[in-house]
Amino acid sequence: MFPNIRRQLPSSWAKMEKRLLLERQPYKYMLTWDECLKLAKSCDLNPDDVQPVLSYLHQLGNILHFHDNNQLKQYVFPDPLLVIDILKEIFHHDHSKVLKMSDPSIKARFTRVRLQKMQKDFLQQGLIPQELLETLMRKHFKSAENMNILIELMERLGLCYEVSRATEGSVKIKPVYRFPWYLQDHKPNDLKAWEKHTLGETEQITIGLEMHKFCPTGVFERLCTRLQSHLNSSYRQDWIDGVCSYCWDGNALLLIKKEVKDDYINITATGKAEMTKLDSAWNGITSILDELKTILKEWPGIVYDEYIICAHCIKQNEDSPELFTGDYLYTNCPQGLESVPCPSGIGSVHPSLVYPPSRRETKDCSPEANEAHQGHNVTLDKSTGSFVLVTGDNADIKIQDLKLSNPREEVNDRLNDSLW
Repeated sequence: MFPNIRRQLPSSWAKMEKRLLLERQPYKYMLTWDECLKLAKSCDLNPDDVQPVLSYLHQLGNILHFHDNNQLKQYVFPDPLLVIDILKEIFHHDHSKVLKMSDPSIKARFTRVRLQKMQKDFLQQGLIPQELLETLMRKHFKSAENMNILIELMERLGLCYEVSRATEGSVKIKPVYRFPWYLQDHKPNDLKAWEKHTLGETEQITIGLEMHKFCPTGVFERLCTRLQSHLNSSYRQDWIDGVCSYCWDGNALLLIKKEVKDDYINITATGKAEMTKLDSAWNGITSILDELKTILKEWPGIVYDEYIICAHCIKQNEDSPELFTGDYLYTNCPQGLESVPCPSGIGSVHPSLVYPPSRRETKDCSPEANEAHQGHNVTLDKSTGSFVLVTGDNADIKIQDLKLSNPREEVNDRLNDSLW
């Protein structure tokens, strides 16, 4: 839990830490990578050792440096508290003080009619256009480049996400960002997209994660900011404790929500799809659950349970549906299994409503075969539009075949055929 306790460090690392502390000055929010290299040279650090030092200091909380982000890895923030002070321009316990009509910089740039519209969008839907962000942050960041770095930092910290980057004719409109922390709207009475998918025509899969009494502040809001890569940008509806959207391939409708009842906090992800497209629903909701568990790793001691809501009970409109344990998410489906009994003992469901696709593709369920299969994974590279087969020896095979009716399933079929 504390990997750096009693860790022996080279003296050059301590020198670098002190040099970075000296860089903490008012209005000096960040250092470029080249500036860090110059500091490292003065501390007798080799260029190859700079990244390990920065990662160590980031873990301690002395600096901020995100080496896993292509844009942010070029910068170091030597004073995290100064960054927090900047963010206070946007994050305030009194929401109405974020956008003040009396602010001279705001009055000079926006008309009263437009500002009133922006205030309403912000206070109800958590929306802030980039041009307003630039106005709020102008005293801290003078250049457009630095402003873009700040926005990238806020996205990386899970504070906001980009809603749209539209165009009007040949004119490019600056994007709008949503801050889920400020959402006030409650679940719409009529979710048209969700209601269109009636259970008579589709199947529904719901998986969830339950915590008792304690859920870290902002977990659900941060999850909402990380959903964009899993959702289809053509439709997304957010409210204070939920999100409705299509998965990235458009074959399944997803509903993500948070509920608190009797000291229990539940975050669930539900997918609706036709029986032939259930894999899309599974891929959508399991990826969302994985994102949630990644966030919760920041609190190593937190206790939670995963579960699957019985699809048979959902179809029967049960007020208190039965639950399958989360073990089914990580257990291979027995070969030849045709149905899974409802935990209540009445009725049953198809295995595809309990076992994720990866647990239904294994032809041999022996431990040896499972171990061999775990070294292979199929993921979608959205930048190239290709499926990437990652094998145990880290060799990648790209399959350009997005025209298949279910490319992920067919890719896995090819993988299984090659293994057995």
